[in-house]
Amino acid sequence: MRVSNAADVGAVLRDGRQRQGMTQAQLAEVVGTSRAWIVAVEAGSPNARLDLVLRALQWVDLAVDVAPDRAGAELDRLLDRDDG
Repeated sequence: MRVSNAADVGAVLRDGRQRQGMTQAQLAEVVGTSRAWIVAVEAGSPNARLDLVLRALQWVDLAVDVAPDRAGAELDRLLDRDDG
């Protein structure tokens, strides 16, 4: 699944947690945070700590894979970069 914003991350985390049969409280305990934090991330909070988000994703058996995107070509055009 392509994730492009905090709401997408929250949805992926929620789906993964539910697939694992975990409650928000159980996930919060193993991540080392509060249930309120899990609720906020699953709701799409844009201010969640990245290290905790990554840890939460690992606990629900998900990984982050970073790959090039078309936005890079658009950025090059905006910055008037030349490939050659």
